[in-house]
Amino acid sequence: MFIAESPFKMKYSEWNKLTDEEKKNTHWRKHPHVRVGTIFTVLFAIVFGVALLRIFKNKRVHVNRQPNAAEAFNTAKSIVKNKFPRQVTFPTNKFDAQIDTAKNLYSISSTLNAQDSTGQFVKKAWQVNLSYTGGDWADTLSWHVNSLTLQGK
Repeated sequence: MFIAESPFKMKYSEWNKLTDEEKKNTHWRKHPHVRVGTIFTVLFAIVFGVALLRIFKNKRVHVNRQPNAAEAFNTAKSIVKNKFPRQVTFPTNKFDAQIDTAKNLYSISSTLNAQDSTGQFVKKAWQVNLSYTGGDWADTLSWHVNSLTLQGK
């Protein structure tokens, strides 16, 4: 049985009529399963593109607004943790925040447990005065540390 070569892909009904020898000799691009793979690839690309757009949209939200007190507290915690080489834990999420949005000044204070030279954990109070310089509030480079104080008990 002779089948004319067509530049188009075969339909499943045509594929099922072929003998085993003809199926072996048929070029892979004309195989009907390639169409299914192409459809799934295109669908995956669309879903992936939509997911990326949603991620980038969330990143732009950070940049286009000033941080609130909780976001400034999270940034202050990371700054305090980076300043002290010993193990530091933040036992609570209780904090005091004083915000001057006109000048982008944030004063955050809370407590932490810091490991001293003997290995004991000591509760200490800390206060960070920050200036928000703009950009992504989740990035510590968008903040300027005006002062950092740590008071031990």
